[in-house]
Amino acid sequence: MIQICQSQYEQETSEQEYELLKQKIAYYNLPSQSFECSTISHHPLIDSIQSLTVQEALKKQFKEVAIQSRSTLFNMYLKSVEDQREEYKKKHELNFKKMDASQHTLN
Repeated sequence: MIQICQSQYEQETSEQEYELLKQKIAYYNLPSQSFECSTISHHPLIDSIQSLTVQEALKKQFKEVAIQSRSTLFNMYLKSVEDQREEYKKKHELNFKKMDASQHTLN
């Protein structure tokens, strides 16, 4: 019975973590959290470049890399939490089946 309670707790916790992560990702995808609004988009080193053409090209590359990296990280986070959620779900189902089988054996 303890294993059932523990696996139920793990399953519910991982589900809450998954939902919280989805909310956080939605927040970070808001316009107010865009690359242009972040402190990383205003780097003094890039701003110190005198050629506006070079400066704009670097800013564009910097933005593309930052956005792609953020997207990759979000996808990795989601995949990790989804895998953990699935693992705990299977573990709970297995524990429940074991308990059910042991009760049938006793009867």
